[in-house]
Amino acid sequence: MKKLFSLTGLALLMAGAFVSCKKTSNETAANVLSSDEKGLVTSAGFNSNWTERTADGNYLVEGDILLTRAQLEEMAGVAPGHELIVANEEHYRTTNVVSTPGTAARIITVRLGSGFPSYYSTALDNALARYNSYNLRIRFQRVSTGGNIVITGANLGTTSTGGCILGQASGFPSASGNPSPGFTLSTSSCATSYLNTATKADEVIAHEIGHCIGFRHTDYMNRSSCGQNANEGSAGVGAVHITGTPTTVTGTYNSWMMACTNGSAAFSSSDGTALNYVY
Repeated sequence: MKKLFSLTGLALLMAGAFVSCKKTSNETAANVLSSDEKGLVTSAGFNSNWTERTADGNYLVEGDILLTRAQLEEMAGVAPGHELIVANEEHYRTTNVVSTPGTAARIITVRLGSGFPSYYSTALDNALARYNSYNLRIRFQRVSTGGNIVITGANLGTTSTGGCILGQASGFPSASGNPSPGFTLSTSSCATSYLNTATKADEVIAHEIGHCIGFRHTDYMNRSSCGQNANEGSAGVGAVHITGTPTTVTGTYNSWMMACTNGSAAFSSSDGTALNYVY
């Protein structure tokens, strides 16, 4: 980690906050992909430059999506037939989204695991209320047991480039139309130094829920919010442009699904357009 948060992840790469940890060279080397792994990642449709191996042998793509080797192998060689990508257009969803059978809104239950500060509970309530304010065909409901989306805590450390990982979603919606089963919020010192208010925890929670229900990074085409110019890759999960959203996004653009955080938990008007179009 550096003293200037290059926060990857949500993979919130975030510039401007102060942190105190430093990644060792041994830790960095352990995360580097072999040529075989790079080939697998590329075959699955992701940019191997934004993928690294985690300590448990899984793969972190885009900074905040954690996939197993089996998931990557399943995606390898898949070319989604419904995919539509138009250069430089923004706001993307995956090919699979949460199914909404019937006329009533589908209830998606969300549970916050134990061990979090009390303001995380407030943050989750605020994030769910903001989603529900759009009266979508999915509706979020908080539960104390079970849960379609479960939020857990763990020390996620940093990326190989020194970014402090704030959260990791466990994939995207399934082919059967269910949301990703949950995500992890980091308990590392660098993460908690940023996630020190309900508003900032709300920001990260809302973003990771977005991945769970099928939204990719708004600046998927160029990661402009991270000061970069790199396409994340469409992958077997797809990167379908959402009709009605802007065609050009800069690094300062406000969206809850930007690759790098801007410190705001608010949804922009175009975020509302994207949510209403998909759900």
